Amino acid sequence: MNVESSPPALKEQLSRIPSEPGVYQMLDAKGAVLYVGKAIDLRSRVRSYFQAGRPHNFFLGAMVERVAEVRTILVRNESEALLLECNLIKQHKPPFNIRLKDDKKYPYLKVTLDELFPRVIFTRKLVRDGSKYFGPFSNAGGLRDVIDLIRRSFPLRTCKFDDIGINYRRPCLQYHIKRCMAPCAFLQTKEDYDATIRDVLLFLEGKHSVLVDKLKREMEFASEQLAFEHAARLRDRLNDLERVMARQEVVWKSQVDMDLIAGAHGQGISNMDVFFVRGGKLLGQDNFLVEGTEGRSPDEVLAAFVEQFYAASPAIPKEIMLEARIPQMQELERALSSVRGNRVRILAPERGQRAEYMRKVRHNAEQHLADHLAKRDVAEERATAAMEELASSLGLPGLPQRIECYDISHVQGTNVVGSMTVFEEGKPAKAEYRRFKIQGDERNDDVSNMQQMLRRRLRYLTADALPSAAGKERKFAKRPSLLLIDGGRAQLNAALEVLEELDLVAVPVAALAKQFEELYVPGEELPVVLPRNSPALHLVQRIRDEAHRFAVTYHRGLRGRQLVKSALDDVPGIGPARRRALLRAFGSAAGVRRASVTELEAVPGISHELAAAIKETLEREASAS
Repeated sequence: MNVESSPPALKEQLSRIPSEPGVYQMLDAKGAVLYVGKAIDLRSRVRSYFQAGRPHNFFLGAMVERVAEVRTILVRNESEALLLECNLIKQHKPPFNIRLKDDKKYPYLKVTLDELFPRVIFTRKLVRDGSKYFGPFSNAGGLRDVIDLIRRSFPLRTCKFDDIGINYRRPCLQYHIKRCMAPCAFLQTKEDYDATIRDVLLFLEGKHSVLVDKLKREMEFASEQLAFEHAARLRDRLNDLERVMARQEVVWKSQVDMDLIAGAHGQGISNMDVFFVRGGKLLGQDNFLVEGTEGRSPDEVLAAFVEQFYAASPAIPKEIMLEARIPQMQELERALSSVRGNRVRILAPERGQRAEYMRKVRHNAEQHLADHLAKRDVAEERATAAMEELASSLGLPGLPQRIECYDISHVQGTNVVGSMTVFEEGKPAKAEYRRFKIQGDERNDDVSNMQQMLRRRLRYLTADALPSAAGKERKFAKRPSLLLIDGGRAQLNAALEVLEELDLVAVPVAALAKQFEELYVPGEELPVVLPRNSPALHLVQRIRDEAHRFAVTYHRGLRGRQLVKSALDDVPGIGPARRRALLRAFGSAAGVRRASVTELEAVPGISHELAAAIKETLEREASAS
């Protein structure tokens, strides 16, 4: 397709695109986002896709043929374009973009500098609240080990109280085991506590030699002042640091902070390894999976990874060393420099010590990719074996490629909800999960609740699952290979009634009773009992447990919001708008309850006095319950 042969509406859009920096989205006829990109000159970049004779790779050629609409968002500079592009890729997951897989799950270490007495905590949320973040870490367990090391080496508070240093509190166990110096009881000054926080930041930034020299001077001074207990604590802290430093590999004479990035590619997926070098020493390494890379060149994958990895990163190093040059390297360098606030250099060494070390990084990436593919192959073999055994045991007409499982959750008939979880090819398809709020008078009747949920799901299922006349796939149009009901004979009979009522008796159904893990199937008096070590049993248990988790999580969320709503009704000045703002700011009712007064008053429309009243009310409700 070129500009002249484009549909009239698209041709008109292309003619109106301005020559300004921004982000563009390519959409198909259904409004789905196909591709997201950024450009300094939107008009030139977007129109170039539709130029006659322009060479396209397979992916871009297929994408251009499906484009029905182009949307643009104008920004002021390259850094804004970089951030917006990455956010839109995360939001829409366009099929023609290279995507950093599940980047939301990666945890960070957070130093809560916005608090009077900061803490070191584990978090998965990046909030611009004045705190300092380190990460991301691909291994949550490894991050928790780092936090544990810091808490053993540096006496910091772990409590969540927001009045430390203001109101007196009795010292807790952490004080008595020398893990905290009890600023809550005014046994440690803010100046002393802040000095400890500065040491923690030096440690996290990899400036270990600076920290060691500082601690040695403090230890010697404490000894001269006959403060032997304090000197002993500093000695122990030094010993911990020296053990950490002994495990670190000196890789560079330069003291410049840098990240080293290389990748390995195969079978439609890429693995990118990042080595973190600080002060010339290798502090750590992480590996990340990247999707949508089949048919893409390694430099394209590398460029997309660098953009998405650093767009939301709270800590961009001064130098980023890559295994090869990437497209638009200077543009990306300028954008990252703007995000960081000072110069960032992107290098691609071709010879010498640096190139040799980059080969080491790439070798690690190749090993991690091989490990991932081997695990994936084993998982696929197990899933196939489990589906084959399940099909044989239940007498199914074929492999249960799509299994839907249903569960109900409530407390004595209140906040009744249902869940539908889906496994395709033996793996969870989380985008297909659905949740149901049971309608009508709430009731303590799992059988009728289950029937209502099944009717609401199955009524959209046509005999051949054809798309609707409008061309869009109907809601719930995919036909299940097996319906799995959480319950026993009663729940199975209820499901059969719904299937008969909707003329869907050909859809296979079974009920899994939890007590003895028995499967009840239509037409069989006795249940099917799978062996305890059976792959099929493990599969249905996993699906059932996932449905139960999904239902319980939804139920608790509804119940928590109801509790917060009733509690907030007692606070003068809190109406529906402010209640919605609080839930939107903290994500859930539990988040509102956990929030400090400082965090509450950061919500638009919440004053300090109102935040204090909210906190007091919620704490009173919690203690009463």
